This record gives sequence, C-alpha cells and structure tokens, in this order.
Amino acid sequence: MQRRGFTGRFRQQGMSMWAWLFFLAMMALILTSALRLGPHYLDYRIVQGVADRLPVDEVHAQWSRAQINDHFKKQFRVENFSIPIKDMMKVDRSRDETVIAINYEVREHLFYNVDVVLVFSDRRTFD
Repeated sequence: MQRRGFTGRFRQQGMSMWAWLFFLAMMALILTSALRLGPHYLDYRIVQGVADRLPVDEVHAQWSRAQINDHFKKQFRVENFSIPIKDMMKVDRSRDETVIAINYEVREHLFYNVDVVLVFSDRRTFD
C-alpha cells in the first residue's frame, strides 16, 4: 500500500496575509478598548469601595447629609477621584431609611470619531 502525501488541493497552508492583518487589527482594537475603558471601571470600583466603607449602623440614625457628603469627599480625595460629588451622588432621607444613589456617566474617545459612553449606577439603602 502506497502512502499519499499532502499535495494538491488538500495541502494545509495556514493563514493568509489578509487573515493575519485582520487578526492583528482585531487585537489592536481589543487592546485599545481595554486600555481606554479599563481605568473607568477601576474608578467605579473605588466609588463602590467608598460606599462599602460607610458605617451601616450609623448612617441613617446619626449621620446628616453633610456628614455623608464629607465622608465621600474625604475618601475621594484620598483615592484621587476627580468627578464632583454633586454631579454623581444623591442622598434621600426619610423617616425609615436613607438611600444613597450614585449615578454618573463618562464619555471616552476611542478612535477617530468613535466615542463610548459608560454609565455607572449604584444604590445603597440604610435602615
């Protein structure tokens, strides 16, 4: 029995030049997106961390709106976070609970005329 080699139309050739170019362009797009958008997600994790550090037992019973705002201002100064609190945070107090709503948007230029809008939202309730 004679063995046939890989000749003719069954021969493997790998990726063409155009396939490699497309692959490299996709990798560049993914890397650019990650480097441009990643820091905003890290900033949002900082905001969530500041909200997590609020003393749960004291916020509704003892703290005023000004004290809550001061807590966020001090923590943002330590974390070097630049979005003003008045633009992103709303404190609603009622007799039964205190609700802190954090909502903000960041617009990031990606490339040429393509911009990305990132919307971040968090809501904490203290009884």
